[in-house]
Amino acid sequence: MLRWLARELVRSGYDARAIARLILNSHAYQRATDRTLAATSPLFIAPAPRRISAEQLVDSLFAATGKPFAVEPVNLDLDSVRTIENALDLGTACRAWMLASTSNERDRPSLMLPRMQAVSEVLEVFGWRAARPDPGAGVRDVDANVLQPALLSNGTMMSWLTRLSDDHGVTRLALDAASPAQFVDRLFVRFFTRHATKAEAEFYAQALQAGFARRIVSMTAPAAPASAPHRKYVAWSNHMKSEANSLRLEEEAAARRGDPPTARLAPEWRRRCEDVLWALLNAPEWTEIL
Repeated sequence: MLRWLARELVRSGYDARAIARLILNSHAYQRATDRTLAATSPLFIAPAPRRISAEQLVDSLFAATGKPFAVEPVNLDLDSVRTIENALDLGTACRAWMLASTSNERDRPSLMLPRMQAVSEVLEVFGWRAARPDPGAGVRDVDANVLQPALLSNGTMMSWLTRLSDDHGVTRLALDAASPAQFVDRLFVRFFTRHATKAEAEFYAQALQAGFARRIVSMTAPAAPASAPHRKYVAWSNHMKSEANSLRLEEEAAARRGDPPTARLAPEWRRRCEDVLWALLNAPEWTEIL
């Protein structure tokens, strides 16, 4: 097989996209998952179901909902006072795999990064290893545990994803939908890359029917937020001061609150829609690749 692919690569003029197209359009690649298999056969009769990785899960949740992945810069030396030998700046993460350990908060609460911690606690219960240099980082415990549904149901990160704020992708879908049935179908295609079954479509459309025609409060774009006043921040140079802990606790409380709900949807219907969104984001389909 590899020799044949190598010849095809040469024949295509070393066109990597042509080889990718050949593989992705093959019958072997497109075979459906066999739920009866415990492991994929060496002959690849069909792929076996497997647990989704921690990073895949978190990135998929943010991508499907359209909620921006907004966490603090992965940097404890914001004012650059540490020497180059002790400095560590991993930049501003836009994907889950870009995060690293937040272990500084164990003995120094003033150095915790609350938004990043809300995401990393979900990653950790799904087997993520925070320490990148760890030689065992590739060996993960991917078995199901009781903390996984608990954090997906009630965790801080999930509260961001289920609240329809102005920057939420589902808010835009809700504003543009022509009917509850169309809205539900768009959600299923966006979340599960499939259409809802007849029973699912009827159940969720009925849940969203009441107040749907009056759901839009205003079609005007939300006003641009006023520039925030200058506020103090915690960095390596001042994290030992007593005020630093208070500032971090305020940031943690703000992270738990999350963004305010949008004012463009009627509150009663918005809360009903958030219940539907919560139910869909806690479906078993999120944790397995079939």
